[in-house]
Amino acid sequence: MNRLVTTQRLARVQGFSLIEMMIGMVLGLLVIGAAGQYYLANKASFLSQTQNGQLQETGRFALELVARDVRMAGFSGCGSRGYAARPATIRSYLNSTAYPYDFEIGVSGHEAGGTAPDDSYSIGATYPTPGGSWTPALPASGGSGTSQIAARAIPGSDVLIVRSVSPNSLPLIAPFTSGSQIFVSLPETGQTNEIGTGDIVMVTDCMQMQIFQATNVSTSATQINVVGSQGGGHTPGNASNINARGPVTAFGEGTEIARVRSYAYFVGQGSDGAPALYREFLEGRELVTEELISHVESFQVAYGVDDSGNLVVDRYIAASAVTDWNSVVSVRVGLLIRSPDEFADSSDSQTYQVAATELNPIDDRRQRRVFESTIALRNRML
Repeated sequence: MNRLVTTQRLARVQGFSLIEMMIGMVLGLLVIGAAGQYYLANKASFLSQTQNGQLQETGRFALELVARDVRMAGFSGCGSRGYAARPATIRSYLNSTAYPYDFEIGVSGHEAGGTAPDDSYSIGATYPTPGGSWTPALPASGGSGTSQIAARAIPGSDVLIVRSVSPNSLPLIAPFTSGSQIFVSLPETGQTNEIGTGDIVMVTDCMQMQIFQATNVSTSATQINVVGSQGGGHTPGNASNINARGPVTAFGEGTEIARVRSYAYFVGQGSDGAPALYREFLEGRELVTEELISHVESFQVAYGVDDSGNLVVDRYIAASAVTDWNSVVSVRVGLLIRSPDEFADSSDSQTYQVAATELNPIDDRRQRRVFESTIALRNRML
Protein backbone atom coordinates (compact mmCIF):
# COMPACT_ATOMS: atom_id res chain seq x y z
CA MET A 1 0.00 0.00 0.00
CA ASN A 2 2.71 2.47 0.96
CA ARG A 3 4.68 1.59 -2.15
CA LEU A 4 1.63 2.35 -4.31
CA VAL A 5 1.11 5.78 -2.69
CA THR A 6 4.76 6.67 -3.13
CA THR A 7 4.64 5.74 -6.83
CA GLN A 8 1.52 7.86 -7.35
CA ARG A 9 3.17 10.84 -5.61
CA LEU A 10 6.28 10.54 -7.80
CA ALA A 11 4.10 10.46 -10.87
CA ARG A 12 2.41 13.69 -9.83
CA VAL A 13 5.68 15.67 -9.16
CA GLN A 14 7.79 14.58 -12.11
CA GLY A 15 9.46 17.43 -14.25
CA PHE A 16 9.01 18.51 -17.89
CA SER A 17 9.88 16.17 -20.60
CA LEU A 18 12.72 17.04 -22.99
CA ILE A 19 10.25 17.94 -25.74
CA GLU A 20 8.26 20.21 -23.45
CA MET A 21 11.45 21.94 -22.29
CA MET A 22 12.62 22.51 -25.87
CA ILE A 23 9.25 23.95 -26.86
CA GLY A 24 9.39 26.27 -23.87
CA MET A 25 12.90 27.41 -24.75
CA VAL A 26 11.90 28.12 -28.35
CA LEU A 27 8.88 30.13 -27.23
CA GLY A 28 11.08 32.04 -24.77
CA LEU A 29 13.64 32.81 -27.47
CA LEU A 30 10.89 34.03 -29.77
CA VAL A 31 9.61 36.38 -27.07
CA ILE A 32 13.12 37.62 -26.31
CA GLY A 33 13.83 38.06 -30.02
CA ALA A 34 10.62 40.02 -30.57
CA ALA A 35 11.41 42.21 -27.59
CA GLY A 36 14.94 42.73 -28.91
CA GLN A 37 13.68 43.66 -32.36
CA TYR A 38 11.21 46.10 -30.81
CA TYR A 39 13.99 47.64 -28.74
CA LEU A 40 16.36 47.93 -31.71
CA ALA A 41 13.64 49.44 -33.91
CA ASN A 42 12.83 52.01 -31.22
CA LYS A 43 16.50 52.76 -30.71
CA ALA A 44 17.06 53.25 -34.45
CA SER A 45 14.01 55.50 -34.68
CA PHE A 46 15.14 57.53 -31.67
CA LEU A 47 18.67 57.84 -33.06
CA SER A 48 17.34 58.90 -36.47
CA GLN A 49 15.10 61.54 -34.93
CA THR A 50 17.90 62.79 -32.68
CA GLN A 51 20.41 63.02 -35.52
CA ASN A 52 17.85 64.69 -37.79
CA GLY A 53 17.09 67.22 -35.07
CA GLN A 54 20.79 67.93 -34.67
CA LEU A 55 21.14 68.42 -38.43
CA GLN A 56 18.24 70.87 -38.45
CA GLU A 57 19.55 72.84 -35.51
CA THR A 58 23.12 72.87 -36.83
CA GLY A 59 22.10 73.96 -40.33
CA ARG A 60 19.85 76.77 -39.17
CA PHE A 61 22.43 78.06 -36.73
CA ALA A 62 25.18 77.99 -39.37
CA LEU A 63 23.06 79.83 -41.96
CA GLU A 64 21.97 82.48 -39.48
CA LEU A 65 25.55 83.05 -38.36
CA VAL A 66 26.84 83.47 -41.91
CA ALA A 67 23.84 85.52 -43.04
CA ARG A 68 24.17 87.98 -40.16
CA ASP A 69 27.71 88.90 -41.18
CA VAL A 70 27.02 88.88 -44.94
CA ARG A 71 24.11 91.30 -44.57
CA MET A 72 26.48 93.80 -42.95
CA ALA A 73 29.18 93.47 -45.61
CA GLY A 74 30.46 96.90 -46.59
CA PHE A 75 28.81 98.65 -43.65
CA SER A 76 30.81 101.70 -42.61
CA GLY A 77 28.32 103.83 -40.75
CA CYS A 78 26.99 106.76 -42.75
CA GLY A 79 29.83 106.22 -45.22
CA SER A 80 28.57 102.81 -46.29
CA ARG A 81 29.41 102.23 -49.92
CA GLY A 82 26.66 101.91 -52.46
CA TYR A 83 27.20 100.21 -55.78
CA ALA A 84 30.34 100.76 -57.85
CA ALA A 85 29.00 103.84 -59.68
CA ARG A 86 29.04 105.95 -56.54
CA PRO A 87 31.72 104.76 -54.11
CA ALA A 88 32.93 106.86 -51.21
CA THR A 89 36.54 108.00 -51.31
CA ILE A 90 38.76 105.85 -49.08
CA ARG A 91 42.32 106.31 -47.91
CA SER A 92 44.13 103.59 -46.00
CA TYR A 93 47.26 104.45 -44.01
CA LEU A 94 47.98 100.80 -43.20
CA ASN A 95 51.27 99.21 -44.22
CA SER A 96 49.31 96.32 -45.74
CA THR A 97 46.13 96.17 -47.80
CA ALA A 98 46.24 92.36 -48.12
CA TYR A 99 43.90 90.09 -46.13
CA PRO A 100 42.79 90.73 -43.41
CA TYR A 101 43.52 94.44 -43.89
CA ASP A 102 41.78 94.94 -47.27
CA PHE A 103 38.87 96.88 -45.81
CA GLU A 104 38.08 98.74 -49.02
CA ILE A 105 36.26 95.61 -50.30
CA GLY A 106 32.96 94.74 -48.59
CA VAL A 107 32.78 91.12 -49.77
CA SER A 108 35.13 88.73 -51.59
CA GLY A 109 35.90 85.04 -51.75
CA HIS A 110 38.02 82.15 -52.98
CA GLU A 111 36.60 79.39 -55.19
CA ALA A 112 37.65 75.82 -54.42
CA GLY A 113 38.92 73.91 -57.45
CA GLY A 114 36.21 71.99 -59.27
CA THR A 115 33.27 73.40 -57.27
CA ALA A 116 31.99 76.29 -59.39
CA PRO A 117 28.23 76.45 -60.10
CA ASP A 118 27.18 73.59 -62.44
CA ASP A 119 30.37 71.65 -61.61
CA SER A 120 30.34 68.12 -60.14
CA TYR A 121 32.70 67.38 -57.27
CA SER A 122 33.38 64.15 -55.36
CA ILE A 123 34.32 64.44 -51.70
CA GLY A 124 37.28 62.11 -51.48
CA ALA A 125 37.51 61.20 -47.79
CA THR A 126 35.43 60.88 -44.64
CA TYR A 127 38.09 62.80 -42.72
CA PRO A 128 39.82 64.97 -45.36
CA THR A 129 43.12 66.67 -44.56
CA PRO A 130 44.04 70.30 -45.36
CA GLY A 131 45.12 71.03 -48.91
CA GLY A 132 43.66 71.70 -52.33
CA SER A 133 43.53 74.68 -54.67
CA TRP A 134 41.53 77.90 -54.66
CA THR A 135 41.11 80.80 -57.10
CA PRO A 136 42.29 83.34 -56.23
CA ALA A 137 44.93 81.73 -54.02
CA LEU A 138 44.30 81.70 -50.28
CA PRO A 139 46.15 84.20 -48.07
CA ALA A 140 49.45 82.84 -46.83
CA SER A 141 49.49 81.26 -43.38
CA GLY A 142 52.23 82.01 -40.88
CA GLY A 143 52.69 81.63 -37.17
CA SER A 144 50.50 82.69 -34.28
CA GLY A 145 48.37 85.76 -34.99
CA THR A 146 48.38 85.29 -38.77
CA SER A 147 45.76 83.77 -41.05
CA GLN A 148 45.16 80.04 -40.57
CA ILE A 149 42.89 79.55 -43.58
CA ALA A 150 45.48 77.99 -45.89
CA ALA A 151 46.80 75.78 -43.08
CA ARG A 152 43.37 74.42 -42.09
CA ALA A 153 41.12 74.56 -45.19
CA ILE A 154 40.21 71.23 -46.80
CA PRO A 155 39.49 70.59 -50.52
CA GLY A 156 36.05 71.10 -52.01
CA SER A 157 34.81 74.08 -50.01
CA ASP A 158 34.79 77.78 -50.84
CA VAL A 159 36.03 80.63 -48.65
CA LEU A 160 33.84 83.69 -48.02
CA ILE A 161 35.21 86.97 -46.63
CA VAL A 162 33.09 89.93 -45.49
CA ARG A 163 34.17 93.24 -43.98
CA SER A 164 32.39 96.00 -42.10
CA VAL A 165 32.77 98.28 -39.10
CA SER A 166 31.33 98.05 -35.62
CA PRO A 167 27.90 99.70 -35.23
CA ASN A 168 29.14 101.10 -31.90
CA SER A 169 30.62 104.27 -33.42
CA LEU A 170 31.56 107.47 -31.61
CA PRO A 171 31.34 111.02 -33.00
CA LEU A 172 34.34 113.29 -33.42
CA ILE A 173 34.29 116.62 -31.60
CA ALA A 174 36.00 119.96 -32.27
CA PRO A 175 38.73 120.52 -33.28
CA PHE A 176 38.17 117.03 -34.87
CA THR A 177 41.79 116.51 -36.02
CA SER A 178 45.19 117.99 -35.28
CA GLY A 179 48.33 116.53 -36.85
CA SER A 180 48.16 112.77 -36.27
CA GLN A 181 45.54 113.07 -33.52
CA ILE A 182 41.76 112.71 -33.67
CA PHE A 183 39.41 113.98 -30.95
CA VAL A 184 36.48 111.75 -30.04
CA SER A 185 33.43 112.27 -27.84
CA LEU A 186 33.08 110.28 -24.64
CA PRO A 187 30.50 107.45 -24.84
CA GLU A 188 26.95 108.25 -23.87
CA THR A 189 25.29 106.54 -20.90
CA GLY A 190 25.01 102.81 -21.62
CA GLN A 191 27.52 102.98 -24.46
CA THR A 192 31.08 101.65 -24.24
CA ASN A 193 34.29 102.81 -25.84
CA GLU A 194 35.58 99.89 -27.94
CA ILE A 195 38.61 101.70 -29.31
CA GLY A 196 41.97 100.85 -27.78
CA THR A 197 45.64 101.09 -28.65
CA GLY A 198 46.46 98.81 -31.59
CA ASP A 199 42.92 98.73 -32.96
CA ILE A 200 42.35 99.35 -36.65
CA VAL A 201 39.69 102.01 -37.04
CA MET A 202 37.73 103.78 -39.75
CA VAL A 203 36.83 107.49 -39.70
CA THR A 204 34.03 108.68 -41.98
CA ASP A 205 31.90 111.77 -42.58
CA CYS A 206 29.60 109.98 -45.06
CA MET A 207 31.51 111.24 -48.12
CA GLN A 208 35.04 110.03 -47.36
CA MET A 209 36.71 107.38 -45.20
CA GLN A 210 40.09 107.03 -43.57
CA ILE A 211 41.54 103.75 -42.21
CA PHE A 212 44.48 103.60 -39.81
CA GLN A 213 45.82 101.81 -36.75
CA ALA A 214 45.46 103.58 -33.42
CA THR A 215 49.00 103.79 -32.02
CA ASN A 216 47.83 105.42 -28.80
CA VAL A 217 44.44 105.96 -27.16
CA SER A 218 44.00 108.12 -24.06
CA THR A 219 40.89 109.28 -22.24
CA SER A 220 40.40 112.50 -20.31
CA ALA A 221 37.41 113.92 -18.48
CA THR A 222 36.10 115.54 -21.65
CA GLN A 223 37.23 113.47 -24.63
CA ILE A 224 39.11 110.51 -26.12
CA ASN A 225 42.33 111.20 -28.02
CA VAL A 226 43.19 108.71 -30.77
CA VAL A 227 46.66 108.94 -32.32
CA GLY A 228 47.64 107.40 -35.65
CA SER A 229 51.37 107.76 -36.10
CA GLN A 230 53.77 105.96 -38.43
CA GLY A 231 54.83 102.50 -37.28
CA GLY A 232 53.88 102.34 -33.64
CA GLY A 233 55.04 98.80 -32.91
CA HIS A 234 51.76 97.18 -34.00
CA THR A 235 50.77 94.94 -36.90
CA PRO A 236 50.43 95.98 -39.67
CA GLY A 237 51.27 99.52 -38.55
CA ASN A 238 50.76 102.79 -40.43
CA ALA A 239 52.81 103.70 -43.49
CA SER A 240 52.80 107.34 -42.38
CA ASN A 241 51.26 109.66 -39.82
CA ILE A 242 47.58 110.27 -40.53
CA ASN A 243 46.91 113.64 -42.12
CA ALA A 244 45.00 116.44 -40.49
CA ARG A 245 42.65 116.39 -43.48
CA GLY A 246 40.53 113.58 -44.82
CA PRO A 247 41.04 112.05 -48.26
CA VAL A 248 38.99 114.88 -49.83
CA THR A 249 38.54 117.61 -47.24
CA ALA A 250 38.91 118.20 -43.51
CA PHE A 251 36.78 116.10 -41.19
CA GLY A 252 34.16 118.12 -39.33
CA GLU A 253 30.75 117.92 -37.70
CA GLY A 254 29.03 114.56 -38.22
CA THR A 255 32.25 112.55 -38.53
CA GLU A 256 32.33 109.17 -36.75
CA ILE A 257 34.99 106.65 -35.75
CA ALA A 258 34.57 102.88 -35.23
CA ARG A 259 36.60 99.67 -35.19
CA VAL A 260 36.78 97.67 -38.40
CA ARG A 261 35.70 94.03 -38.73
CA SER A 262 36.74 91.21 -41.05
CA TYR A 263 35.15 87.73 -41.10
CA ALA A 264 36.25 84.72 -43.16
CA TYR A 265 34.18 81.51 -43.31
CA PHE A 266 35.64 78.23 -44.54
CA VAL A 267 35.57 74.45 -43.94
CA GLY A 268 38.67 72.99 -42.32
CA GLN A 269 39.81 69.93 -40.44
CA GLY A 270 38.19 70.02 -37.00
CA SER A 271 39.69 69.17 -33.64
CA ASP A 272 38.26 65.62 -33.89
CA GLY A 273 39.44 65.16 -37.49
CA ALA A 274 35.97 65.66 -38.98
CA PRO A 275 35.31 68.54 -41.39
CA ALA A 276 34.06 71.63 -39.57
CA LEU A 277 32.91 75.15 -40.36
CA TYR A 278 35.44 77.73 -39.20
CA ARG A 279 35.31 81.48 -38.79
CA GLU A 280 38.44 83.62 -38.77
CA PHE A 281 37.83 87.17 -37.65
CA LEU A 282 39.64 90.41 -37.02
CA GLU A 283 37.84 92.85 -34.79
CA GLY A 284 40.03 95.71 -33.73
CA ARG A 285 43.54 94.31 -33.59
CA GLU A 286 43.61 90.52 -33.03
CA LEU A 287 43.09 87.86 -35.72
CA VAL A 288 41.32 84.83 -34.22
CA THR A 289 40.44 81.47 -35.82
CA GLU A 290 37.63 79.50 -34.20
CA GLU A 291 35.91 76.19 -34.94
CA LEU A 292 32.15 76.69 -35.06
CA ILE A 293 30.29 73.57 -36.21
CA SER A 294 31.53 70.02 -36.74
CA HIS A 295 30.58 67.66 -39.60
CA VAL A 296 30.05 70.36 -42.22
CA GLU A 297 31.19 68.52 -45.36
CA SER A 298 31.08 71.40 -47.80
CA PHE A 299 30.52 75.16 -47.97
CA GLN A 300 29.57 76.55 -51.38
CA VAL A 301 29.22 80.21 -52.33
CA ALA A 302 27.94 81.94 -55.47
CA TYR A 303 27.97 85.70 -55.96
CA GLY A 304 25.06 87.68 -57.42
CA VAL A 305 26.48 90.25 -59.82
CA ASP A 306 24.70 93.40 -61.00
CA ASP A 307 26.03 94.02 -64.51
CA SER A 308 23.63 96.83 -65.41
CA GLY A 309 23.81 99.00 -62.28
CA ASN A 310 20.09 98.69 -61.45
CA LEU A 311 20.64 96.81 -58.14
CA VAL A 312 19.17 93.61 -59.65
CA VAL A 313 21.19 90.39 -59.84
CA ASP A 314 21.93 89.49 -63.45
CA ARG A 315 23.78 86.22 -62.75
CA TYR A 316 25.32 84.11 -60.00
CA ILE A 317 28.95 83.23 -60.56
CA ALA A 318 31.93 81.71 -58.76
CA ALA A 319 34.49 83.83 -56.91
CA SER A 320 37.01 82.99 -59.62
CA ALA A 321 34.77 84.68 -62.22
CA VAL A 322 34.14 87.95 -60.34
CA THR A 323 36.04 90.83 -61.93
CA ASP A 324 34.63 93.68 -59.81
CA TRP A 325 33.66 92.91 -56.23
CA ASN A 326 31.77 96.20 -55.99
CA SER A 327 29.24 94.79 -58.48
CA VAL A 328 28.24 91.96 -56.08
CA VAL A 329 24.84 92.76 -54.53
CA SER A 330 23.92 89.37 -53.05
CA VAL A 331 25.52 86.12 -51.96
CA ARG A 332 24.10 82.59 -52.21
CA VAL A 333 25.53 80.21 -49.62
CA GLY A 334 24.98 76.48 -49.27
CA LEU A 335 26.04 73.96 -46.64
CA LEU A 336 26.15 70.17 -46.81
CA ILE A 337 25.96 68.86 -43.26
CA ARG A 338 26.18 65.22 -42.21
CA SER A 339 25.23 63.35 -39.06
CA PRO A 340 28.11 62.52 -36.70
CA ASP A 341 27.30 58.78 -36.70
CA GLU A 342 26.52 56.07 -39.24
CA PHE A 343 23.16 54.57 -38.36
CA ALA A 344 21.11 54.16 -41.56
CA ASP A 345 20.24 50.70 -42.90
CA SER A 346 21.89 51.35 -46.26
CA SER A 347 24.66 53.49 -47.72
CA ASP A 348 23.96 57.04 -48.85
CA SER A 349 24.82 56.88 -52.55
CA GLN A 350 22.97 59.99 -53.71
CA THR A 351 24.42 63.32 -54.84
CA TYR A 352 23.46 66.76 -53.50
CA GLN A 353 22.94 70.13 -55.18
CA VAL A 354 24.54 72.80 -53.00
CA ALA A 355 24.40 76.37 -54.35
CA ALA A 356 24.21 74.91 -57.91
CA THR A 357 27.25 72.64 -57.36
CA GLU A 358 26.68 68.87 -57.48
CA LEU A 359 28.43 67.16 -54.59
CA ASN A 360 29.01 63.41 -54.23
CA PRO A 361 30.03 62.48 -50.66
CA ILE A 362 31.45 59.19 -49.43
CA ASP A 363 28.89 56.35 -49.60
CA ASP A 364 28.56 55.75 -45.87
CA ARG A 365 25.48 55.29 -43.69
CA ARG A 366 25.32 58.88 -42.41
CA GLN A 367 22.32 61.13 -42.86
CA ARG A 368 22.87 64.38 -44.81
CA ARG A 369 21.00 67.59 -45.42
CA VAL A 370 21.48 70.68 -47.58
CA PHE A 371 20.91 74.18 -46.21
CA GLU A 372 20.87 77.19 -48.52
CA SER A 373 20.16 80.89 -48.29
CA THR A 374 20.38 83.87 -50.64
CA ILE A 375 21.44 87.00 -48.78
CA ALA A 376 21.20 90.57 -50.04
CA LEU A 377 24.05 92.93 -49.22
CA ARG A 378 22.08 95.73 -47.56
CA ASN A 379 24.85 98.29 -47.92
CA ARG A 380 24.96 97.76 -51.69
CA MET A 381 21.27 98.69 -51.92
CA LEU A 382 21.74 102.26 -50.72
